[in-house]
Order: sequence, then structure tokens, then C-alpha cells
Amino acid sequence: MPPGERSVRVPPAVRRRKAGRIVNQYYFLVASLPFLSRDSDRASPPEEFLASAREHLTPRDYTAVCSARIDAPVELEPGPPVVTKWQRFERGLRNELVKVRAARLGADPAEHIRTDEAGSDDTDQTGLTDTAREAFGEESPLSGEDVLGRARWEFLTELEVGHFFDVDRLVVYYLKLQLLARKRLFNRDDGERAFKAATDRIMNDYYQEQGDL
Repeated sequence: MPPGERSVRVPPAVRRRKAGRIVNQYYFLVASLPFLSRDSDRASPPEEFLASAREHLTPRDYTAVCSARIDAPVELEPGPPVVTKWQRFERGLRNELVKVRAARLGADPAEHIRTDEAGSDDTDQTGLTDTAREAFGEESPLSGEDVLGRARWEFLTELEVGHFFDVDRLVVYYLKLQLLARKRLFNRDDGERAFKAATDRIMNDYYQEQGDL
């Protein structure tokens, strides 16, 4: 440590009982995070957030945060409830996009729809059908991506309600940072090309090229 520099001890997580279970509360970390909005253009890269969070979080909570990805896998992976909710929302949105595209092509979307073990495709969530239709109705792919990004952001904002200093709040924060990084990518000069490459996977056939859909 350089002469004259004082070490700063990061306060540990404070354990509190919530809804009948013990949860870690990260007051110091959450309080230090900059406010995010969809218009934020100077948000830290997601990787920097993870590096900082690792110094504060328990190993279990750090793993939970890392498991939250905007490119959520089609098949649900075991994880904390907040991550599962995000994965179900994303799968439902993707399934709706598949249905809308299939309807426009006069194709059967059945083989492209992904469901859970109970047969649910997660498209029963409010607003997903309208979002998918609006995205496909936009004049440009970039505008369509903005519609999807806005819907994802609004869902995450609702998801963090009631979570102030716990790991769920940090999971949502990390997901929002990923959305902002994605938005910055599409806003660059090569944004149209980047978006086209992404929509080969997202808009045209959200999973993989199969059949004529």
C-alpha cells in the first residue's frame, strides 16, 4: 500500500430475515451504484460491475448475479427465483416473436415453440403479444429492437420492486447494464449491421434455423 494511503474496509453483508428466510443485505454496494435509466449513456460495462461486486458478495450471491444474462438460454436453468422469472419472461417473449413471424408466413410455429415440463410456453404474461406485434410492425430492425429493449427494461423495473439492498436488486442491476451495453452496440455507426446479425437469431427464428420458419 502506498505511504499515507489508508485502507478502506468494505462493510460485510448484513444478514436480515425476510419472508421467513435469511437474506444478505448489501447496503454499501447498492448505495454506491449509479442510477440507471434507458437513456443512460455512460453506464459502466457489465464486466466492471461484476468485478466490483465480487469484492462485496458472498460466493453464492456472486454466482447468482453471474447467472443472470439477457441472452437467457431457451431451457430454464436452476437458479434464484428472480433469475427464473427473467428467464420465463424472455422465453415467453421469444415464443411470441416466433408466433407472430409464423402467422405472417402462414407457417406452423409449433416446432419452434419452447415450453417447460408442464407444457407452458410462458406467453401468458401481460403485454408480450402486443410487444411482439409492435416490434415486427416497426419500419426498421433498429426500431424493432428498441421496442423489445423497452419491454425488457420495464419488466426488470417491475421485478426489482420491493428489493432494495438484497442480491435480487443486484441481479436486476446487472441485467439492466447488459441491456444498456446492447443498446450502445446498436447505436454505433455499425449498429444496423450488428442488429441484422443479431436478428438472424432473434427476429427471424429466435432459436436456430429450422425448417422454413
